[in-house]
Amino acid sequence: MIQEEFYQKVPEWISQDKDRWNHITLMAYFCHKYQEKHGVRFRLVRWNSDPGKGKESRDFARLFKVLAPEGYEDLLANDKKEIKKEVILKIYNYINWMFDYKFRRGDKSVTGTQIFLLPSMINEFERMYSDYMIKNGQNLKINTLLKWAENNLPKIFDLHQVEALEDIKMIEKYFEAYSLTDSSIEYSFLKKAKELRLL
Repeated sequence: MIQEEFYQKVPEWISQDKDRWNHITLMAYFCHKYQEKHGVRFRLVRWNSDPGKGKESRDFARLFKVLAPEGYEDLLANDKKEIKKEVILKIYNYINWMFDYKFRRGDKSVTGTQIFLLPSMINEFERMYSDYMIKNGQNLKINTLLKWAENNLPKIFDLHQVEALEDIKMIEKYFEAYSLTDSSIEYSFLKKAKELRLL
């Protein structure tokens, strides 16, 4: 496969479900982001007519190993499949973060795949990704709580403003300040919030 054929395949490969992605698809996505950002194709190093044998592809294979949890290789096939998708999604977000956030403007830019393996870059991304995942998970839990309250405790919305975590904490303070009983609407609402680990 020549590079021209590779670039013709990129849109097809990166449009597949992430379950089917691998280190070659990640490299293709990197090339797509590079071209999108700079308006020119990324020149692959040491092209051997096989996208899986080039330096960039090997870099993404190494990055997968760095970000995969310890013991990944020893897992059963089903467990491996689920974790593989999580790691692929993480690297996908890492590529986006690198192009869309870290080097979105200024003198510096992403010029190759080696930068993705730098411990300082990985650590900085890991911090931001962890914060994002916590916040995203929290929002899902809040939405679950609100949906549950609509079906089971609709009166809570008449008594309190309930839209964000701060509102839930305010209800908890209200419950404690007025020494409300276990039979109160607030008690049932807070009990569900605790089950969802929002409190």
